[in-house]
This record gives sequence, structure tokens and C-alpha cells, in this order.
Amino acid sequence: MQPTRPRSPDPTEAVHRFHKAALAIVAVLGVLLYGNTLAHPFVFDDYVYLLNNPLVKDPHSFGFPAHFAEFVNFSRRAGLDPDLSINFVLRPVSYFTFYLNYWMDGMKPPGFRVVNILIHCVNAFLLFQIIFLILRTSPLRGSLSFFSTVFIALTSAILFLVHPLQIESVTYVVQRFTSIGAFFYLLTLLTHLLSAGVQETRRARIYRGLSVSSLILGMLSKETVFTAPFLIVIVDGMVMGTPWKVALKRAIPHLLCLPIIPAIVFATSQATNTGDATPSAMIDIVNFCGYSRAEYALTELSVVVTYLRLILIPMGLNLDWDYPLSTSLLQGKVLLAVALIATIVGSTWGCYRRKNRGVRQALMFCGVLWYFLGLIVSSSIVPLPDLMAEHRVYFASIGALTALACGLDLLRTRFLGQREIRYLMPGGVVAWILMLSLVTIDRNRIWSSDIRLWEDCAYKSPRKARTWFNLAGAYYVNGRMEDAERCNRKAIALAPGYVSAYVNLATIEILLGRDEAALEVAQAGLQVAPGSCELHYCTGVAFAGLRNAHASIEAINRALTINPRHRRSHLVLANIYHYLNRNDEALNHFRIAAKIRPLEPEYRQTVSLLETALAQDSTGERGQSGQAQWQSQQPSTVHGIN
Repeated sequence: MQPTRPRSPDPTEAVHRFHKAALAIVAVLGVLLYGNTLAHPFVFDDYVYLLNNPLVKDPHSFGFPAHFAEFVNFSRRAGLDPDLSINFVLRPVSYFTFYLNYWMDGMKPPGFRVVNILIHCVNAFLLFQIIFLILRTSPLRGSLSFFSTVFIALTSAILFLVHPLQIESVTYVVQRFTSIGAFFYLLTLLTHLLSAGVQETRRARIYRGLSVSSLILGMLSKETVFTAPFLIVIVDGMVMGTPWKVALKRAIPHLLCLPIIPAIVFATSQATNTGDATPSAMIDIVNFCGYSRAEYALTELSVVVTYLRLILIPMGLNLDWDYPLSTSLLQGKVLLAVALIATIVGSTWGCYRRKNRGVRQALMFCGVLWYFLGLIVSSSIVPLPDLMAEHRVYFASIGALTALACGLDLLRTRFLGQREIRYLMPGGVVAWILMLSLVTIDRNRIWSSDIRLWEDCAYKSPRKARTWFNLAGAYYVNGRMEDAERCNRKAIALAPGYVSAYVNLATIEILLGRDEAALEVAQAGLQVAPGSCELHYCTGVAFAGLRNAHASIEAINRALTINPRHRRSHLVLANIYHYLNRNDEALNHFRIAAKIRPLEPEYRQTVSLLETALAQDSTGERGQSGQAQWQSQQPSTVHGIN
């Protein structure tokens, strides 16, 4: 009897096992890195776009196409941030996921964070699948070893997963916009590659349908997905070796989706500009900072290079960057950025154009293009309110990290001759992954409270007024009024036109019982912004605290002239008239406030007593005991500060 030869392992079975192992690694790392953030509070724009956004909590908001113009202008007419409606219209799919979180568990941070972490982990696994699929099926793979395939795919995915630069798109709840946009972007690319690789017509059509559907959902989640059809063509033609005409033909359904985002921006611009949707208005639809498109584009050249530096060396990460504006192409930092970008593109292009190029050189150059393509929407000629924000590089970093992984594997196999030295490269990558993981865990601790986060920002951006303003808000919420006052004064010193800082500082002075100081701050603010409803309101409240009813009523009426629906002004007037025994006027303002938003219990009780007192007056039946009871129910303060 002859001995049985050992059966060689089934390649398909080995690949399945490896995919399961990769999925397990991604899941475990994701939980270890971000599991401790579940109890973190909402921060910064989470309050504006989620917690205090009525559109997220109302399922009828998703019927906005039926009354588009009215919906786009709703937030402005309601006295809210005008960007709330615009943002909702541009990203309804992202908002629908927020609504599902709210519907399932209310506005509680843990539920939102679980979804964010899950999306991030899925994105890392999708990236692994895409790179693994490309390296195993590309005609350019040649004699590429299985170890190189595993090394590049796993290195790209794990570096993306653990990198602290991704924190803003995971721990910062509202920036799910970015991560879910990346999810649909990656799914679009993966299903497109799968559709080209199957022989069965029915399955190919299913994959193509999924790819186009994912693209549309992505475009309705985040504007950066606009570039997905171009990346599909680049990957297909450059890395998969498909003739360019065939690659373009395959991508026709995706290319036909390109007008979706411009059409929504056009309609939104038309609605917000009373029918005048010029190209300039469309480009500047969210430009609230006043710098020109040329200045923004020049600045973004160096911003793009800064993002690359953060990918390689993630030091100085900051939620609120104070990035200097560039005004000339001849500035040193702009020229240096152009030179660095040209060097990176040129060198990887040179590797790609070599006669003996393989799939790694092609994927490396494709990764570089992926990086710049991923930033072209946010870092080109469309001005955004912030010159630099770390969440914008979330998807683009995939391209840079993939190119880096390809370069490391080329270095490992081509330029390090000794076998022992070749295998030091994976060890170095593991060490880098460990270092990045530790930085991510440490930085996530900073996001555990508003105060820690904004103190970190103030340390890194000490000359940015908004940073001090938000740190003041964090101190205020936590009852540290003196610190909040100091930070608001710092914000005003840095930006004398910062109206919101005047409002908040005046409010703090009122709450501290320093009405004369509050009046001084409000009057100084009105010198800057005489049309500020909030500052007139603060003036009126300060006068009320100083027992100057006439001046208080005059100031509050000016606030209501600017904004007749300013609820707190109506409540303050109602309280003043209540105090002055002008019952009918007090009741009128209480009722107006109730129409804007239902009254709180203490006000409802006061209104009930007022109505009873007025009814008794009309019949002549009101006695002294009723007057005493009415006075005893008078609110202890007329400030009305929220």
C-alpha cells in the first residue's frame, strides 16, 4: 500500500478563511479603538445638525421634494441656521440614518456612536475586499505572490481602520456624512469590479444594478461621491488592464448619474436666491466666510499637502484648525505645495509607465489619483466655511494609504535583497499600526467632554476666536461661569465683530447678577451689529434687572421689530407687563409665545391665573384675595434667558 500524498489546500477555501480572519481582525480592532467612546457626549455641530435640529426628528421632512422651495427656506424663516435645510436637501440619505437612530432610541449618543463605529469597520473591510480582489484578478498581477497580495490588502485596510485621522468621521457623530458617503463609494467600486469579473449575465446585471444604486445613495449622502464614476474608470482601465473604451462603456450608467448633485445644488440655489441660480451662486452656496474662490483654491494646495503630512505623522490633530489663508500663487508655502504634489504625481506616474510595470505600480499610481480625486470636491474651487477639516480626508486617505502599502511591498521585494531583511518590513508595519492605535485611543479620550476637546483646540489654535467662543460654551454648560466669561472676552478681543460672543457674554453677566456689566456688553455689541435681535433682547433683560421697565420694554420691542417670532422676547415682555399689572398685555404676549412653542408649566399656570383675573375684572367680582394669589404666582425673574 502506497502512502497517500497530502492534499493541496483548496485556493478558494483558503481565500474564504483569510477573508473571515480579516473580518475578525477589523471587528476586534474597531471595538478596541472606539468602544470606549460610546458614552462620549455630543459635541459642536452635533447640537446644531442633530440634537437641536427639528428636521431630523420629523419624518415628514423626507417629503421635501413635494414642497422643495418652502423646505429649503424653512430654517432661515424659522430663525435657525440657514444651512440646516440646505444640508438636509443635499444629504437626505445620511439624515435618514440619523432619523432611524432617533426613532429607535431617541437622541442618545451611544446608539449613534455604535452605528458610526460599525460603518467605519465595514468600510475597512470593503477596502480590504477591493484591494484583494484587484490584486488577485488583475491581468497585470503577473507573478505577484500571495504574501504580497495579503500584505498590501491587509496593510491598506488596517492602516485606514486604526489611523487617528479618521476620528472626526467616527467619534464626531454628525460627520457620519463622511463615513457613510465613503461606504457607498466603496460599495459602488466593489460591485462594479464584481460585475466585470463574473461570466453569468444575470449576476453581472445584479452587480451593476447594485453598483449604480449605491452610487445614487452615496451622492445623496455626501457630495464627495460625485467623483466615483471617474475613479471607476481609472481603476478599470489603469489597474484592471481594461481597454479605456471598454472601461468607459462599462461606466456609462455611472457617468449618467453625474448630474444628480449639480441638479440638487442648482435647485437649492434657485430656491434660496429667489429664482436666480447663477453658476457663481451655486459655487458659493455654503461660502459664509467671504474669501474668494481663488484664495480658497490657493490655500487648499497647501492644505492637501498638510493632510498628507498628517497621514504619515499624525501629530497636532485638531478639531478646529486655524489655517492661514493664501492670497498669491507666489507665496512660498503655495509654491512648495505645488512642487511636492508634482513630485508625488510625477514619480508614481514614472513607475506606472515603466515597461515592466505590474499591478503594484499601477495600483500605487491609482492610489495617488484616488487621494487627489477624493479631495477635489472639498479642496478645490468650491469654498467651504472651514479652510481645513480632518474629516474631509477620510475617503481620500484610502488612496494614499493604498499607494503607501504598494510602495512598501515594492521596497520589500525589489530593493532589499536579503531574505531576512525583506521580512522586517511587515514587522515595521505592525509597529506603525500599534503606534497609530495608541494615538487613536489617546485622542479619543480628548473627545470625552466638551471642555477637554475645546481646551485642546484652544491650545493648538490660540488665535482663533471661534475656538475660545466654543470653549466658553463648554464652560457655561458645566457651570464654570467665570471661565466662560473670560473665554468670551478672549473671543471678542480676537474678533471684535463676533456678535454671538457679545450675546453670550451679556447672557453670562445677567446670570451672574451683573446687569450693569451686561448692559455695557450688549451696547458694545450693538455698535458692531445694530440689527441684532439677540443683543436688543439682552439689553432689555439687563434693563429689567436694573428695574428700568420703560427702557426694557423699548429694547425688547426693538428686538421684536427685527424678529417678531423671538419667543424669549415675548416671554420677557409678558413678565414685565405681569409685574406692572398690565394683565391684558401680559396675556397677549404669553399667547404669542405659546403659538411659537408650547409654554412651560410655570408659564401655563400664570396664564391660567391671568385669564381668571381678567375674567373677574370684566364682571367686577375680583377680590383682594385673588390679587394676592396672582402676585404670589409671579415668576421670580423676568430675565427669560435660555
